[in-house]
Amino acid sequence: MSDGKRMFDWFALHVVRFYCLRRLTMMWLDNMISYTRRDMAHHIHAGGVASRPLLEPCFQGFVLIREVLSRCLELDITQIGSIVAIAGVLPTAWRFLRRTWDEAYAWIRHCFLASVTIPGGDPLNRSVVEWILANRPRNYRSFTGLTEVGNVGIDRAAALKKTQHPVRYCPHWDTRWLWCNGNAFLVVRSSDSHNVSLSNPNYDGIGGEELTISCFGWSAEPVKQFIKACRDYAETQTQFFVIIYSRDRYGLAWQPKARKPIRLLDTVHFDNKIKQELLADIRNYLDPRTQKRYQTRSMPYRRGYLFYGPPGTGKSSLSLAIAGEFGLDLYEVKIPSVATDADLEQMFQDIPPKCVVLLEDIDAVWMDRSNSQKNVHDGQPLPNCTLSGLLNVLDGVGSQEGRIVIMTTNRLEALDSALVRPGRIDMKVYLGNISQKSSKEMFLRMFSPDLGFKSCLDMNEIDNLATEFANQIPDDKITPSSLQGFFQQHLDSPYEAASLIGGWVKEELAKNSDKEFEVITGNENES
Repeated sequence: MSDGKRMFDWFALHVVRFYCLRRLTMMWLDNMISYTRRDMAHHIHAGGVASRPLLEPCFQGFVLIREVLSRCLELDITQIGSIVAIAGVLPTAWRFLRRTWDEAYAWIRHCFLASVTIPGGDPLNRSVVEWILANRPRNYRSFTGLTEVGNVGIDRAAALKKTQHPVRYCPHWDTRWLWCNGNAFLVVRSSDSHNVSLSNPNYDGIGGEELTISCFGWSAEPVKQFIKACRDYAETQTQFFVIIYSRDRYGLAWQPKARKPIRLLDTVHFDNKIKQELLADIRNYLDPRTQKRYQTRSMPYRRGYLFYGPPGTGKSSLSLAIAGEFGLDLYEVKIPSVATDADLEQMFQDIPPKCVVLLEDIDAVWMDRSNSQKNVHDGQPLPNCTLSGLLNVLDGVGSQEGRIVIMTTNRLEALDSALVRPGRIDMKVYLGNISQKSSKEMFLRMFSPDLGFKSCLDMNEIDNLATEFANQIPDDKITPSSLQGFFQQHLDSPYEAASLIGGWVKEELAKNSDKEFEVITGNENES
């Protein structure tokens, strides 16, 4: 059914309803006028002169309303037919006006506007959207509601309960006029890509849609300056947050996974001398003069680090802290979830040059070459990515340069010697269990007034409690993550933390001793 036919049927139906309602209204008014006139006559004959002033306004009001309706709504059949004909032409006229406007806008844009289009998956897209959202009017009234389902918080057991998830409201817009640096800009967001972004559960309302930025004039230089201003603004925000990127659920593109506040390096506890050496090495690598020296000598501009140690010693936390310290984004690569070597290569090709690439549990990709056939016969699954595929993306002929690659593992002895050689891993950092010195530093940080802890104790008393606390923790026996879990239960009282740590340490040591057992295997050579 066409729009004109649909409009005609709708209008005809409402004309019939209108005239039926008009007829009923006129009948009701005639009855009310008749009843009011009869009551007035009855009260006059009965001598009720006092009630007449009350009835006359009602009578006059009914007469006035009937007169207005009869004069304003008396339409003959010719007039009704004209209105119906006009209603049938309206959809066609509307389509004509829209087409005329689209063609006029396309002509104006071609002749008078310079534009730059930014794809949805480009990091520059997010920078522009962040600037627009930060400079939106205070009285903005159009939003997109998104349910936050990814943040589970510290208590993971509570996340399993049937509780309402919080709702985040992001400003919604399709077209925005902006004024920046003395120029007017028109920013148009693709509606198709916006619908695709909303279908992504990891979408945070920032970026992800194709943008077209236009300005009046023959040159696109003002648009480029505006984009540069947006990028500068986004870079200033990196001193407060780290953007963590991961592959989308289809494995096709990098998407922002989380936007986390910067974690200070003081919150990662390990040998301070090794920490300073690590920071100095990264700072030297990121120096533009170092890149120039590498390029003039035809040396590949790469740097790789290996963080190893027991689980819970802060390897991933240190990677996040390094990204925040140097204002870099973090790209998370989970080797076991990558399907093939070709997918891994494509992932690395899409990673920008200046960032931190985190390869967690790197030992999952390695498999003893001499036992590969034996594992197949035994029914053990083979890893998706091979060691050669990983080495190719790290320093192969087509590998990219300018990144910081950080690998983590709990089993250093399981790594292949080809992976840990210099040039692929330039520095190894051991993160072990916490020492008494680091445990004291953690105590002071947890109950520092600078972090908002309010107490009647002065710093000398807190320092004495920290010493008492650290003396009850043996060196290299407790993981930093376990000790942090203890602090989470006793953040309100330093006295309570210092008095209860002894019993907690005994329980932790007993748990660790229960995990230690001897594995006895038979000798395969015995008959």
